[in-house]
Amino acid sequence: MTFSDPIWLLLALPLAAALWLWPAVSRTVMVLRVILLALVLLALAGLALQLPGREGVVVVVADRSRSMPQTAGANEREIVKTIESKRRGESRTGVVSFGRAAEIELLPEGARFGDFRMREAEDGSNLHDGMQTALSMIPRDVPGRIVVISDGRWTGRDPSAAALRAAARDVAIDYRVVTRSSAADVAVERVDAPTVVSPAESFVIAATIDAPHETTVTIALKRGATTIASGEHHLVAGTNRIAFRDRASAAGTLAYTVDVGVTGDDPVPENNRARFLVGVNGPKPVLVVSGSSSHLPALLRSSGVDIATPAQPDWSLDAISNYSAVVLENIPSQGLGVGGMQTLASWVTESGGALMLTGGKSSFAAGGYFKSPLDPLLPVSMELRREHRKLDISIVIAMDRSGSMGMEASNGRTKMELADLAAAQVLDLLSPHDELGVVAVDSSAHIIADLDPIEGRTDLRSRIMSVQSAGGGIFIYEALSTASKMLLTARSSTRHIILFADAADSEEPGMYRELLAQCAKANITVTVIGLGTPKDSDAELLRDIAARGGGRIFFTEDANDLPRLFAQDTFIVARSAFVDEPVAQRTSGSLLTIAGRQFSGIPSIGGYNLTYLKNGASAAVLTDDEHHAPVVAAWQAGSGRVLAYTGEIDGAYTGALAKWPATGDYYTSLVRWTAGARSQLSQDMLVTQRVENGVCDISLQLDPERSSTNITRTPRVTTLAGMPGGGAPAITRAEMTWRTPDELGIEVPLDGSATFLSSVDVPGVGRVTLPPVALPYSPELAPAAPGEGRAALERIARATGGKERINVADVWRDLPVRRHSIPLRTFLLLAAVIALLAEVMERRMRVFGAWTPVVRVSGVRPVERRPLRAPVIREKPAAEAAAAPQETIESPLVDALERAGKRAKRKTT
Repeated sequence: MTFSDPIWLLLALPLAAALWLWPAVSRTVMVLRVILLALVLLALAGLALQLPGREGVVVVVADRSRSMPQTAGANEREIVKTIESKRRGESRTGVVSFGRAAEIELLPEGARFGDFRMREAEDGSNLHDGMQTALSMIPRDVPGRIVVISDGRWTGRDPSAAALRAAARDVAIDYRVVTRSSAADVAVERVDAPTVVSPAESFVIAATIDAPHETTVTIALKRGATTIASGEHHLVAGTNRIAFRDRASAAGTLAYTVDVGVTGDDPVPENNRARFLVGVNGPKPVLVVSGSSSHLPALLRSSGVDIATPAQPDWSLDAISNYSAVVLENIPSQGLGVGGMQTLASWVTESGGALMLTGGKSSFAAGGYFKSPLDPLLPVSMELRREHRKLDISIVIAMDRSGSMGMEASNGRTKMELADLAAAQVLDLLSPHDELGVVAVDSSAHIIADLDPIEGRTDLRSRIMSVQSAGGGIFIYEALSTASKMLLTARSSTRHIILFADAADSEEPGMYRELLAQCAKANITVTVIGLGTPKDSDAELLRDIAARGGGRIFFTEDANDLPRLFAQDTFIVARSAFVDEPVAQRTSGSLLTIAGRQFSGIPSIGGYNLTYLKNGASAAVLTDDEHHAPVVAAWQAGSGRVLAYTGEIDGAYTGALAKWPATGDYYTSLVRWTAGARSQLSQDMLVTQRVENGVCDISLQLDPERSSTNITRTPRVTTLAGMPGGGAPAITRAEMTWRTPDELGIEVPLDGSATFLSSVDVPGVGRVTLPPVALPYSPELAPAAPGEGRAALERIARATGGKERINVADVWRDLPVRRHSIPLRTFLLLAAVIALLAEVMERRMRVFGAWTPVVRVSGVRPVERRPLRAPVIREKPAAEAAAAPQETIESPLVDALERAGKRAKRKTT
C-alpha cells in the first residue's frame, strides 16, 4: 500500500485527542465515529494498492523510404496490427513513420491504427528523428518500448544520439529487418566531373560502376537528349572505372546522364542511371517565350542580344539557371503551369533572376496571372476596379458538389472548400450592379443564390462558402439547364455560365448540344473548368461543352489553382482587363534609368492591359488617357528584377509603335535592363563549391594579402531545392562560418533527386549565384555493403537493451514490470458515507446499541430531579385501571430532552 498525500495522516493525533475529550454517548457510536474518521483520513492521504503488471506503451517506427522493398508497406501494416491485437489492459500503441522527416501516424491515446498517411518511396531515411519522435510519445512514468521496422540505412543525423537518450530513460529499442535483395545489383557508384568549366573547355568525366560479378553492359553518356558516347563494356566483379571526354559549349548549365544497360534482372534498376551537372562560366542568354509569329526574337538578335527560343521551354530549376532573364511575350499562364510559375518566382526573388512580362489579350489578368505565383513579383496590380467598368455582366456559377469534391486537397482543405473560395473570388471581382447566381449540382441542381444584383446581398458570401460535398456524381444537363434558365431573366446583355466539374466524374450530359444551341441564341456563353487532366474519361465531353458554349476550357489537377482560373475567366468576360483602343503615351524620368536614354516622341499604342502601379514601383511610360495606367513599370523583386510592359510588342494592338524607327532600340533597352549586369564579388574574393559524400561544400576564399577586409557582416547562403516534377522549390537560408582567417564556408546537405541552386550574398560587396548541383540519384538507392543496415540496427538495440523481433507479438511480454497503483479514495469515501449514516442512525434510533449499557461519563454531574407532584387521579375504565403501571427507566439525556419539551410548550401557551 502507498499514500499519495501522507501529510494528512498527521490529523490522526488531534482527532484522537478530540475523541478522548468529547466521548460519544455509547460504545457503538464511538466505534462508528472512529471508523468514519479513519476512512476519511485514509481517503485524504490517498491510500492506494500496489500491484505488479506489464502494461505500458509500445511505439512502432516504420521506414517509408525508397530503399525499402516494394512489399514493405504491407509488411509494416501487418506488424502494427499484430502488435495492436496482443495489447491488454491499459497498454497503448503508437505509430511513427519516417522518410525525409518523421511523422506521427497514431498517438498512444488514439484509436486503432488504420493506414499510413506518409507515402512510400520517400527520399531520405531520417531514422534519428523517427526514434526521437517515438521516444517523446512515451510518458516518463510509463514503461515503454520502441520497435523499428527498417532496412537499417539512414540519412541525416546519426541515430546513435537518439539511442543514447532512449537508453537513459530505460526504453529499449527492438528492430525488425525488412530489406530488399542486392545480390545482383549493378550500380553507378559515383561520377567524377568538374562543377564549373569555361566555354570551349574540354574536360573528363569518370563514372565508377560497381558490379557484383563479371558481366557485359551497355553504357551511354548523354548531354541533355543528345547521346555523346555509347557502347558495350566488359565489367569485372567489383569496381570499374569508365572515362569520357566532352567539350563545353555556351555559358549555362550542362545536364549529363550516365545510363548502364543490364541484361537480366536487376533488383535496384533505379541506380543504373546517374545524372550530374556541369556549370559553364560566362554571360548567359535571355530566354524569350513568344508565339511563332512574333518578330521580337529576330529584333533582339539583330540588336546583339544573346537569346534562346526553345520550342518547349523547360521550367525546372536547373533549366532556368541557364539564362540571365526570362521574357514572356503575351503567353498565358497555362503555358508555364503552376509549378513552372512557382519555380520562376523563387528563381527571381532568391537567386537574382529576372523577368519581363509583356502585354496582350493572353497576358496579365486575361492570361491568368492574377492571383498566380508571379502576381506578387509584378510591379503592377491587376484587380478589376469598379470605376473602370463599362458594362454590367451576369454570371451563374454551376459547381460540382459530388462525392469526389469531399476529398482533401491540401492544407486540410477539401476540393469543395477550394471551389467555394473560387466562387467567392468571382464575387470579389464583380461590381455592385453585376448579377451573380450560384447553383450546386450533384444528381440534381440546388440553387444556392438566385441571380440578382450583388448590391445589398450581405449574406451572399456566407451562402457561397456553405456549399458542401453531398455525394453522387454531377449531372451535367441539370447544371446547364438550371443555370441557363436563371440567365434568361438577366438584365445584362453579357450572360455567362462558369461550369465547374470533375473531369473524371461528369454524368448524364443528356441533350446538351441542343441546350447549348439555345444558349447561343440567348447570348449565353459557357466556360468549363475541369478538375483533372485533359486525358481523363470525361475531359472530351467538357471540352466539347466549352467549344459549343463559346467559352474557354481549363483543366487543373491542383484544386488550389481554382481561384486563379475562376478569376481569369471573370476578367475575360468583364472585358475591362484589356483596353483595345489606341492611346497616346507619355514618359517619366524613370525611363532614363531603365533605358539609359530618353526616347522622345514615343508614338501611340493600339491597346494595353489595364493595370495599376504598385507602391514602390517606378513607371517609366504611362498612358495619356483618363486611366494614366503604367505601360512600362519596373522594380526590384527580392534579389532579382522584374519589368512589366503592358502594351502588345508584336501584334494587332502594337499600334503606331510598330513603324517607329527606334522601336528596336526601345525594346532592346528594356530587355537589357531586365537581364542586368552580371553580379560579381571583388577581386580579392573567390567562391567555390564541391560535392562530396552527399554534401555541397561552399567556400568563400579571401586573398591572404588583401589590404583590408570588406566583410562587415557574415555572408549568407540561400539555397533553392527544386524537384524534377516541379512545384515550389524549398528555400533554406544560412550564414557562413569562419574556418580560417582567410576562409568562410558552409555545408549544404543534398538529398534525393532535387536540384540545388545556391547564391552567396556578401553584404556591402555583392551577390553571386553558383551553378546548380545535384546528386547522381537518391541516396536511398546507392549500393550498400552486405549486412551494413542490420549491423546499424544491432548497435542501436545493444545500446538500449533491445533485440531483434522475429515474433513482434511478444513485445508486450518484455515490457518492464511496473507496480501500478489502484487508488482506493473513491471506495474509502463511499464507506465513510455509510459509516456516517450508521452513526446518525445509532444516535437517533439506537439501531445497533439497544443492548449496550449507558456510558457513564466521569466529571459530569447528573441532572437533579424535581419532586413529582401528586398525580390527579381520574376515573378510568376498569380494564385500564387494572393494568399495573410499568416502571420507566430514564437516563439523564432523556430527562433533559423532556424538560426542554416542557419549556417549549410553556412558551407557546
